[in-house]
Amino acid sequence: MHRNRAFTLIELLVVIAIIAILAAILFPVFSRAREMARKTSCLSNIKQLSLAILQYTQDYDETLPYPGWSPIETPAGLSCHGWRYAVQPYIKNTGIYLCMSYEQPAEPIWNWSCYHGTEGVYPPGLMSRLGETGYTMEMNIGIKRSYGGAANWAQKNEVGQRLGWIVNPLLPNSVRMASIPRPASVIQVLESREYWNDHGPWVLNGDWFRAWFDSNKGVVTSHNGVSNWSFHDGHVKAIKLCATMGALNWTNEQGPTDDYLWDWQPAQRVEWLRDWRDRCLTIPEYR
Repeated sequence: MHRNRAFTLIELLVVIAIIAILAAILFPVFSRAREMARKTSCLSNIKQLSLAILQYTQDYDETLPYPGWSPIETPAGLSCHGWRYAVQPYIKNTGIYLCMSYEQPAEPIWNWSCYHGTEGVYPPGLMSRLGETGYTMEMNIGIKRSYGGAANWAQKNEVGQRLGWIVNPLLPNSVRMASIPRPASVIQVLESREYWNDHGPWVLNGDWFRAWFDSNKGVVTSHNGVSNWSFHDGHVKAIKLCATMGALNWTNEQGPTDDYLWDWQPAQRVEWLRDWRDRCLTIPEYR
């Protein structure tokens, strides 16, 4: 008489062990593949932001948006805004501002942006009114935080010191595209976990800057250790954060070489940059 043979306990345990081993091998692969897909989506977002900035410059005599935060009168009182709000008419989709990999997608661009000591030093008459609305214009229309501008054009004090002030210290002159000698190798927009309008090479310093919700991560969002960047000519590229410094084989008198992607002139001393580059690798995310 034919009898059906059942699995023995040992055979069942062997099958379970094989499945567990396969799962341990494949799950990280699936996770990396999912993150690669998110990186591609994020690259598309940053490309559209860069194109919106370039469209803005065409409409405003080849001039980039104002750096830092600018005050604006609203029916509810005084608020402020930055470049993300300025280029919104060229995008008309606030979803573009949010990367799928950002761990805190509900975080807005808070009203304390208006008070930021290095980006928006307003006269006393304006400072006393900045709490009237309780929001930035970005926050008001639903722009989230995933991307920031590079300090070479978006940092108020740096640009103001370089180009002079229209109303000191409220509005600096904006950077003109013609003044950027190598637009294909200078960063325009980068990924960010912070609300700041601007980011400079100092964000590489792992002793100073970490993600506010996870000390194993930095300010710049990465996808499997690689971050997305746009450049002033409109092209986009995925690069490791620590590699954006280049070799730093130049002096302060010579000025940066083409492999230094943060600026076309020495806004910071090269010895500081070397130190920040070394400290970049103290952040586990970027190793």
